[in-house]
Amino acid sequence: MNSFMSGKKFFDDLNYPRGFQRSGDFTITEANVLTDKGMGMHLLASGQREPMTSDEQRFVSVCRGEVPASSVEEKVWMKYLNRITQRRHIYTICDAPARNGTPDFDTSDSSDE
Repeated sequence: MNSFMSGKKFFDDLNYPRGFQRSGDFTITEANVLTDKGMGMHLLASGQREPMTSDEQRFVSVCRGEVPASSVEEKVWMKYLNRITQRRHIYTICDAPARNGTPDFDTSDSSDE
């Protein structure tokens, strides 16, 4: 019996509308693991399905925080959870807004003087 199989592909259109492979967060192998086995992992992690193998039982223990992740599936699922729950920092290359609402330049016309 194959572990984590559910017969359905796993997609997260809310957090990854263009798919796992195009997100840049996962390698091709990780994206394939999420797509192929993610539904089974989701059902196990949420308690909607009982573990049927020792790998699935260990996966549930990893999700509960009882043991560290060691298999590919466990590491990929934990990486996925971290990506969707942690706040992303976005860095821009631009100047800071003007302080106190005053511009950095003088708006008076010097030709009047």
